[in-house]
Amino acid sequence: MPHTLSSSRPEPICGMDTWMPVPARILAIEQENFNTWTFTTRFVAEEIRKIYRFAPGQFNMLYVPGVGEAAFSLSSDPAEPETLAHTVRRVGSVTRALERFKPGGLIGLRGPFGHGWPMELMRDRHVVIVAGGIGIAPLRPVLYTLLHNPDYCKRLVLLYGCRTPADRVYASELEDWENNDAIEVLVTVDNADSEWNGPVGVVTNLLRRIKVDAKNTIVLVCGPKVLNRVAAWSFLQLHVPPDQVFVSLERNMNCGFARCGHCQLGGKFVCSDGPVFRFSDIADIFAKEDI
Repeated sequence: MPHTLSSSRPEPICGMDTWMPVPARILAIEQENFNTWTFTTRFVAEEIRKIYRFAPGQFNMLYVPGVGEAAFSLSSDPAEPETLAHTVRRVGSVTRALERFKPGGLIGLRGPFGHGWPMELMRDRHVVIVAGGIGIAPLRPVLYTLLHNPDYCKRLVLLYGCRTPADRVYASELEDWENNDAIEVLVTVDNADSEWNGPVGVVTNLLRRIKVDAKNTIVLVCGPKVLNRVAAWSFLQLHVPPDQVFVSLERNMNCGFARCGHCQLGGKFVCSDGPVFRFSDIADIFAKEDI
């Protein structure tokens, strides 16, 4: 299957007028760190596997029978949509229930939902990706796509931070990417151990180690709320235009298509207007703690 670089969002396979999840089987479960797992799934129905597509940055709603459902970013390769990966951190009832599953188990899936990353804007530009902790999950499809198409952008940089070396997500892939000439990778930790030889400190400190061509750079940011804010403002201070900075936001998304109102952010809905937003479109509400 060709590697798509389109940002257009495919229609949800469940349809916009239904809340009915589609059965999917868990093929594999990989533990990333002490509280994070990547679940690889596949739709039970072959006809759905053949038509399902997603864009980098979109998410699915995963349903655990008898427990409920929650939104999770897709973290797999958009060029291979017959198997889907979601990286899940233990934070609530649905994630605790998923933790008890084993390969072969059945869950429900609705999606894909939301607007993804602006892939079209990355052509012949410098792309700087800033991720914190599990925030690298919705950016992983971007990395896959751009690494499949190394001539698409002029420069690809990944700045990734987490609390400790053991908290890294996709640790083996990070090491592979560090040895890939198509991408520059810098990883930092807040607290190092005796075996850590890399940078120590918050991920935005890594900006001191790279040169940013402000006019020609597209910035993608995803992480905890404080990282999103500090990183976005840091690039603005480096004179990157606010319409070239994109942030993926987390919110309590219950329906996926702006019906329930749980994910309202000011006058926008994260599930349908986002989760990826251009900074210039949310600057007026981005810094407000109570929204």
